[in-house]
Amino acid sequence: MKRLVYIILACLFLASCEIETSGNGKLDGNWQLRQIDTLATSGTCDMTYSYIYWGIEADLLQVRDIDNNRLKIFFRVEKQGDSLRIFNPYHAITKDDLESLDNDSLLQPLGITGTEEHFLIEQLNSSTLQLKGSAYRLRFRKY
Repeated sequence: MKRLVYIILACLFLASCEIETSGNGKLDGNWQLRQIDTLATSGTCDMTYSYIYWGIEADLLQVRDIDNNRLKIFFRVEKQGDSLRIFNPYHAITKDDLESLDNDSLLQPLGITGTEEHFLIEQLNSSTLQLKGSAYRLRFRKY
């Protein structure tokens, strides 16, 4: 009889839990930058062997460039339909210290043109992400 009571209590406990989701769908996860296309000149830069990664979860984006002194920049993210807005960047100085980023010079090599950028999501599936910004098209693979 005790076992039956424990099973019922466990079922009630599990049924009462809510699973929160961000609404980002397949966008959430870790992405490696594979290619940057310059829209104005149709030039292409192969980034296959770069160590630039985007990690997206809920409303937070972490951009890491491991080759560049382990650069880490955090952004707020808003996704609405096929539009992605990144804004409010912070540069991770140390493990515990963040500073607001007002200068976009650190962002240019990452394919980001400013401290606030709007992207069109051209392609998004379980393994590929393609974003079109004001100056660049960024192509990622999920890992």
